[in-house]
Amino acid sequence: MKKKVTLELSATDYNLLKQIADACKWPIEEVVVQCIKSGMPPSLSKVPAAFHKDLLSLNALSDKALMSVVDGKLPSPEGKGQLYKKADFVSLRRTYALSLLRWRGHPIEHYELF
Repeated sequence: MKKKVTLELSATDYNLLKQIADACKWPIEEVVVQCIKSGMPPSLSKVPAAFHKDLLSLNALSDKALMSVVDGKLPSPEGKGQLYKKADFVSLRRTYALSLLRWRGHPIEHYELF
């Protein structure tokens, strides 16, 4: 099911999108959708639903707090059960935090988790 969204863009942004649409021979709406898809935060589509709430809560953290998660200085919630241990939720949480930082524009290409 599609939903309609109305946006107000500056003339500069609109003209850039229009230029790209013309060059690609795509409708401008498709260019906007592609920009949104490629600029979305990391997807949880391949992550078990049991982890979604805990991972999505990381979106509310500041960049500094996310870096603390990545560095292992901000521990994950305790007492979550065997599923969290089996899935190595700590690593999953750190990786998601790192992905959020990348999405927010931080250069993290060479960052190592371990």
